[in-house]
Amino acid sequence: MNKKFRGGVNVGTSSVLVSFVLLCMVSFAALAYLSAHSDYTLSMQTAQRTTEYYEANRIAELYMANIEGLLSKHVKTCRNAGDYYSSIGALFDDNDSVFVSEEEIRDNPVTLSYTVPINDTLELNVTLKAHYPDEDDHSIFTIEGWNTSVIN
Repeated sequence: MNKKFRGGVNVGTSSVLVSFVLLCMVSFAALAYLSAHSDYTLSMQTAQRTTEYYEANRIAELYMANIEGLLSKHVKTCRNAGDYYSSIGALFDDNDSVFVSEEEIRDNPVTLSYTVPINDTLELNVTLKAHYPDEDDHSIFTIEGWNTSVIN
């Protein structure tokens, strides 16, 4: 009746192995959840910033369309480039949003600029160079700058 007991070691080893595998699976599941949550948060922030930028871009294009309409009407009333450039400032006297550069030379293109807020920290800066149309170039202005900057 000499029986040797051998099964206890095998049962203990398999229990430890199952416990270790279960612990690894729970750890990997937690890490996957945290990674997915941080990716979701980043995606939502990126979507919000993109939406804010394109809304500001839409407003800036509306400003530009209104400026183009004003300048198109104005160029028809002017006799020459000098009259055109010297009277552009008067078109925007009542507008606080559009800044007209004070050019010293009468026959040079006039710079128009305006800003549109994107959010609390960024703004969209637009700079247009208004010029008198001629035979080669029928446009009324060129876009000199369309960029974002941090609000001070």
